[in-house]
Amino acid sequence: MLEMLVVMIVLAILVSIAIPKMALIIRKERVNRAAQVITQDLQNGFAMAGRQRAPVRLTFYPSTKRYVFTDRATGKVLQTRLLSEGTDYSVSSLASTSNEVDVLPNGIGSVSFVVTVANGDYSRQVRASSAGFVRMTPQ
Repeated sequence: MLEMLVVMIVLAILVSIAIPKMALIIRKERVNRAAQVITQDLQNGFAMAGRQRAPVRLTFYPSTKRYVFTDRATGKVLQTRLLSEGTDYSVSSLASTSNEVDVLPNGIGSVSFVVTVANGDYSRQVRASSAGFVRMTPQ
């Protein structure tokens, strides 16, 4: 019985050490995955304007942690991405240096901007130039 108690105590100690580390790893992976998806979506958005042969507007909604691509002329929603709690990404904040960006059919954006996605104390940035170059900054 004493041996069983010692084994249980050792297991409890190991679990108490592992849980915070696993939570940190999961949080970082969610932020990295969200930054990768944002990078792909922005690249697709710049290409979308060329395919549509019409300007596309990218609008960020930091309060709801989402962004939307719409046809600038008609307002038709082309793509929406939600990054809030309850999704696969579950980020705690989404911020952009510009809340609206217009992308012309030639692939030129109205402004250069930086998107920051974070969960707790870990964050990643995605930079987009007005020329349509999109990259995720290294850690």
